[in-house]
Amino acid sequence: MSEPSAGRARRDGVDLVLWQWPGGPPPTLLLHGIGNYGRYWDLFARAVAGRLRLIAPDARGHGDSGKPGDGYAPSEFVADALATLDALGIERAFVVGHSMGGTHAMRLAADHPERVTGLVLVDVGPEPMREGSERARRLSLSRPASFASRDEALAYLRVTSPGYGDAVYADRLDHAFRVEEGRLVWRSSSAALARIMASRSSPDELWAKLREIRCPLLIVRGTRSNVLSASIAERMARERSTARPGVRTALLELDAGHNAALDRPAELAEDVVRMGSALR
Repeated sequence: MSEPSAGRARRDGVDLVLWQWPGGPPPTLLLHGIGNYGRYWDLFARAVAGRLRLIAPDARGHGDSGKPGDGYAPSEFVADALATLDALGIERAFVVGHSMGGTHAMRLAADHPERVTGLVLVDVGPEPMREGSERARRLSLSRPASFASRDEALAYLRVTSPGYGDAVYADRLDHAFRVEEGRLVWRSSSAALARIMASRSSPDELWAKLREIRCPLLIVRGTRSNVLSASIAERMARERSTARPGVRTALLELDAGHNAALDRPAELAEDVVRMGSALR
């Protein structure tokens, strides 16, 4: 499959870089997790293989998007998602959100139901497990500032995020870092990550948003996840079904960790494409 094309949107003086893979309807917005980037979805996009049009922004503070000094409340990310859709002339989108991107996707679907045709939440819920939250905080706020070489950066990735294939590490080396004065530095801003951590929504707020979502919903959980527990995933499906009894709610478990799009891109792609096809 060919490389995605780069595009841009702009909101309140912040440039937002986005990546697009051509494909069929419905247009599908992919929102990544904290510390990641739009190209995080590369392996997933390869498995989708043109069956859906995919749009994957670099969230503000991440990738090649702007990194303002403030403006990292969840509402800012929702407004950025809307600006991205507007820039592309997309009135309604199918939305897939992972981790941090999933919490923003919940808000987007709940607060702007006219813009979202369907929602997939990938390993994210209102009450994350402590182990996963502590790991995310540690990797976001205590990481080395730079690396002397790709080999040094790769060694760090293999230690802190073990168990992936070579394609995942190669993608991360290419897109999580940029070269600056001969060293690899993170594309995501440490200051931005700290502000995002400090601005997270409360569990009660996210439970309320989940119940407000009107569109079809697929909840995806990795069975080896340290973020979304089986009990919370089941409660999500149950509460949403009770709140919206006439709207499809499904729970899918994959043999994956927190990053199902990296561990099981083909399986995740098949379920997302199947759901997208039903929304046409």
